[in-house]
Amino acid sequence: MKRTPLYNEHVRLGGRIVDFAGWELPVMYSSIVEEHTATRTRAGLFDVSHMGEISVRGKGAADYLSRLIPTRMDKLEQGKSMYSCFLNERGGVIDDLFIYMISDDDYYLVVNAGTKDKDFQWMNEHAVAGVDVVDLSDETAKIDIQGPGSDEILSDVLRDPAVTALRRFYYTGVRYNNHDIKVSKSGYTGERGYELYVPNDAAVSLWNALLEAGSGRGLKPAGLGARDSLRLEACYSLYGHELGDDITPVEGNIGWIISSSADYIGKAAAEKQKHNGAPRELVYFELTGKGVPREGCRILAGGDDIGYATSAGFSPTMKKGIGFALVKSGAVKPGDPVAVVVRDRPIDAVLVNRPFYAFNG
Repeated sequence: MKRTPLYNEHVRLGGRIVDFAGWELPVMYSSIVEEHTATRTRAGLFDVSHMGEISVRGKGAADYLSRLIPTRMDKLEQGKSMYSCFLNERGGVIDDLFIYMISDDDYYLVVNAGTKDKDFQWMNEHAVAGVDVVDLSDETAKIDIQGPGSDEILSDVLRDPAVTALRRFYYTGVRYNNHDIKVSKSGYTGERGYELYVPNDAAVSLWNALLEAGSGRGLKPAGLGARDSLRLEACYSLYGHELGDDITPVEGNIGWIISSSADYIGKAAAEKQKHNGAPRELVYFELTGKGVPREGCRILAGGDDIGYATSAGFSPTMKKGIGFALVKSGAVKPGDPVAVVVRDRPIDAVLVNRPFYAFNG
């Protein structure tokens, strides 16, 4: 299995190491609830160096990307990022990703760890002359600091006014210990925060500097467990759960990314669903009975099986079971009662509007 540059730091801090997409990563240090709550109320520090980073450079880079994603490229400007995804011909999602615009001819893509090699191969299969596609993942670490206290902690370490002046989804370059790093005001927790793209050689120093700066401010290192429960409360769709080769953006409730007029791969299927609807839709539920729902649980409405939970678990903030479910379109609506089958036992639940936890940014 692979290890990030911060592996030894996780071991030193008592992290419980698990296999995640072929990487040895901490699922938690103390407890998922404690790390989740720290991020919601103060700050959490996450190692997400397993994510993939891909550079796309050259004249024609924007046109090249416009043929790979369903989102308008003119939503970007220098120093800004946006969320999108790669589609297959059927309109299913190959991967979801963030694109950072460095210049008209230079873009920086962040993709999921488990799909990075597949993404890179797919991008090269659609390569065009004059555009270089380079995998930077092995030389790049990624550290996220998230939570209402992240501004104060990060500014103490980087001491660059350009960082605190950032708007959401914008980024800037900063020098740290003679290294160039990218700082993006973004994250996948539902809190204000930052994502830091760092050369491997600078990762340990920056990680420990952030922990030291946050030691009196409630900052805690947080693992994969809290990262997922925070994402769940914020209702952010995730590849491999709400999105996949056979799950479209419309079904995964990110149909808003379909905005491009370019001739992109999967356009016919994507636009048909955006205008006519999809056979399935994503809904959100809270348990009213006792239990903890899990991914894959069947969803019943009036005794009929209408779909399954794509992501589910215990919400530390709401103190109840919550989840997303992919169900037959039109079968249910917010306010309707449903049952979530946990270990062959139907548990009462109700459908609600998203999100469970409103963005605090």
